[in-house]
Order: sequence, then C-alpha cells, then structure tokens
Amino acid sequence: MWFKTRVGICSLADPSEIRAQKSKKGDFWFIYAQHKAVPQMTVRSLFGRSASLSSPAIHLAVFTDSPTVSGAIAECMARIEDAIRTKADLCDLSQSGDAQAWTKTCTQIQWRSK
Repeated sequence: MWFKTRVGICSLADPSEIRAQKSKKGDFWFIYAQHKAVPQMTVRSLFGRSASLSSPAIHLAVFTDSPTVSGAIAECMARIEDAIRTKADLCDLSQSGDAQAWTKTCTQIQWRSK
C-alpha cells in the first residue's frame, strides 16, 4: 500500500506494523510504520558495547501534543485501518496531523487538488 503524507509518498510492504508514539522530547506524537520482515538484532562494537538494530521507522503523520491529540490520532488510525480493510492502493494522510509538527528538516509538499 502507498501512503501519501505531508512530506512525500512511501510504499509499505507486508508484514508491517503501524503504531503511535510520543517523541522523546514530549512535544509531538508520531504515527509511524515499521517493516517487520527484518528481525531486530543486537550487535557488539569493537569496545564491547552492545546496540540494538531494527528496521527503520517511516513517519506517516505527526501531531502536536495537546489535550485532543488522542482523538486526532484515533481518527488517523481509523483512516489507515479503513484503507487496509478495503485493500486501497493509496491511503491519503496528506492532511492528517499538524503541519507545524513536522521537523524543519522535512520539506512539506503543497499537494494540488484534482
């Protein structure tokens, strides 16, 4: 399935998990997808430190933390669920979340209406 977001289009293959998580700073919430075909593994560095590696996360929507954020996340997750159940080719999340919540390193796309 393809996902249209505020910052681009991405393809998500099976098996994948879609989750919501609060940022470490606590200012934002993310809905992200993670490909689960690659197992998480632990590696050791040259100096004996261990690190955990997993497949990368793809941000689908970002929300500013507020008292109403749980409802906005639930609405977005319902849209994703509906697209999965109906086997849609494209899940449009280009208006989901908050534009100001994306980091300044992301270039937001001004999508045209058809």
